[in-house]
Amino acid sequence: MRKYLLTLAWLCYSITGFSQDGFIEGKPRLAYWLLGSKPQVVIVLHGGAAAQHWYLRPEFDALQESARIIYYDQRGCGESERDSSYLWQDHVTDLHRLIKTLSPLQKVVLAGSSWGSLLAMLYAYSHPEDVKGLILTGTVEWKGREESFLRNGTGYGQLSKLTMQEKRLVFNYDTNRLIKVDTITVSKQFEIQFGSPQHETLLSMQSAPKPERLRKLRMPILIFSGTSNYNRKTGERSDWLDQYVNLFPHAQFHTLNMAGHDPWLSDPNQFFTISNQFIRTISQSNINSK
Repeated sequence: MRKYLLTLAWLCYSITGFSQDGFIEGKPRLAYWLLGSKPQVVIVLHGGAAAQHWYLRPEFDALQESARIIYYDQRGCGESERDSSYLWQDHVTDLHRLIKTLSPLQKVVLAGSSWGSLLAMLYAYSHPEDVKGLILTGTVEWKGREESFLRNGTGYGQLSKLTMQEKRLVFNYDTNRLIKVDTITVSKQFEIQFGSPQHETLLSMQSAPKPERLRKLRMPILIFSGTSNYNRKTGERSDWLDQYVNLFPHAQFHTLNMAGHDPWLSDPNQFFTISNQFIRTISQSNINSK
């Protein structure tokens, strides 16, 4: 009976916790989800470009320990409406509209994964007055060159399911009751919308600010990387970590053992313990400064 009740409780949580809360009006309409009741607001930015927010759940729900969480599907993705343009500037404009609707009176923390980490930095560069801090994971090369970009939209391609995989360390006892460390592979599926929503967003990054301009970002920044985040062909880091260390000497950097592109999937306990402490610290420092 107890097992049944636990299962029923989890089912009820899944239904209520994952149900959509509404749309941010405008063009295009953006679907959003709310979780938690803490004063501090964290907006989670999914990757892709052109994925959907749901693959980050339930892991990122752990941030409700220190904040109220806002998820949303970016334009052309998931439950949000399609549009005719998918430039990085469009995504910044959308995020600005969402923040001014759902958190008009206080600064937010942006938690970005993969492409979402780029969007977090782009928004913080464009609207630093709105951002209290950044949590960046799955970082990739910054390709801003301040060069003009000519749109050549390809329309909509197929919606495809892809699989993400990470290594995870597990601790067990051997026959002598001694702790042994094993490595397992954890996998998770996500959907991505090929065509303009992905193609145009990433290519338009050539018109973004040059990397050195990111030095103007002075808000607290937390960056995660993994010890396995290397390009197998070149042997170089694929997360551009060395460059971000140079650009953000004031940032906190954490490298998780065995993790690759998605440290939050590889070691969720450590990832979210560090993230929640970061959020609590910057929230408290804001209170103390008043």
